[in-house]
Amino acid sequence: MEFLVAFIDGVNKLNDWVGRVVGYLVYPIMFVLVYEVVMRYAFHRPTIWAHETSCMLYGAHFLLGGAYALGKDAFVNVEVFYQSFRPRVKAIVDLFTWTMFYAFVGTLLWKSIPWAYASLRVGEYSESVWGPPLWPIKLTVPLAAFLMLLQGMTKTIKDLHFALTGRELITAAEDSTGPDN
Repeated sequence: MEFLVAFIDGVNKLNDWVGRVVGYLVYPIMFVLVYEVVMRYAFHRPTIWAHETSCMLYGAHFLLGGAYALGKDAFVNVEVFYQSFRPRVKAIVDLFTWTMFYAFVGTLLWKSIPWAYASLRVGEYSESVWGPPLWPIKLTVPLAAFLMLLQGMTKTIKDLHFALTGRELITAAEDSTGPDN
């Protein structure tokens, strides 16, 4: 049991750190977009790089922030019937519905690793006029899938423990700071 608690705490700390760091990507995205708007409309000198740069930064922001959002229960749920279930029933239902999550994230990880590796191996660049490297953004896809997989495993472990025992699995972080960390 101690190993599982340590695993959950480690994954939560990792994804919390990644999420907080990646959250700061919003500032360069805003800077690039404001710069492009000013250059285009105030000076009639549009850039060839701003749109592609902002898309890449937003892609990394979106992908790598997913595990952080999952860890904070920030995803939208369809709770028409679910909200009326008892907590133990919710955990059991979650164990079955998480199979869809694992199918999606597992496939994403499985397919994105060779795709990203091929891009890295050849040093792939965009075919646009600016031509930035594509391999860094492509590497974020398997990394994000791996982080999501780890975070999903923590939820599954907690749900399984609750379904079997009727008690929540308290991690070290929750024990010391409360459930809202």
